[in-house]
Amino acid sequence: MKQTGIEKSSETESDGQEFFKKNSEAFTHSFSHRSGEDLTTLIEHLPASKRSRALDVATGTGFTAMKLAEIYEVVIGIDTTREMLEQAVMLSDQKSLSNLIFIVGRSEKMPFMDHTFDIATCRRAAHHFHDRDGFVQEIKRVLKKGGTFGFVDMLSPDADIDDSFNQFERLRDDTHISAGTKAYWEDIILKSGFRLEFSQVTKEKMTFERWLSPVKSDSSQGKNCRNFLESNDHLKSILSYSESDDSLIKQRLVLIATA
Repeated sequence: MKQTGIEKSSETESDGQEFFKKNSEAFTHSFSHRSGEDLTTLIEHLPASKRSRALDVATGTGFTAMKLAEIYEVVIGIDTTREMLEQAVMLSDQKSLSNLIFIVGRSEKMPFMDHTFDIATCRRAAHHFHDRDGFVQEIKRVLKKGGTFGFVDMLSPDADIDDSFNQFERLRDDTHISAGTKAYWEDIILKSGFRLEFSQVTKEKMTFERWLSPVKSDSSQGKNCRNFLESNDHLKSILSYSESDDSLIKQRLVLIATA
């Protein structure tokens, strides 16, 4: 299967794309997106059948899709932002991956027939989605019976009583809608008819500056985030913030389910 660059679906959307258009190149340099612990855990718990057809939803600059392409026969990455996909094509060309195609399209209305894929993944993206139920139901639709759904996203801490975490994230990135809790995502996935196979929370310690990336610390967004953090003891507590090294803890859910 020859890679054909970026295909365009008739179903695209423009909501929240400016942040990703502006920062598409910066995301290619993110070590965490390229090889974070959550990616390792996700790949370790996916079935390893070489002849499978896989889909990566909201693929961004394609790091997860490229890892899938090392395992599976055919991989498609879909995203709403063409600029992110242009970076994904560049990176996959550098790896000489010939079994990977990127297309522009929406997560909750994808241009694929029912029961097309053996594997579907979505990593570090669902906090941008307006319709989470629709997204999960669409994953269920395009997966074959018995197919595997691999999901990763940041988590809102269970102890967050006033939504400080999501307010903090939205100050950095106004495309952030909301991060759910572990129980929230497990409930949506089970109600959509999936069988839960694996669910684990990973924790990544990072400096404030690294959390802020690709936003610059001296930008208005960066300054607003710093002020919000420094003035909110509850937020510091739920993020295990340490003043000594200016670090915080980000939690992510890795979940595997069967259609």
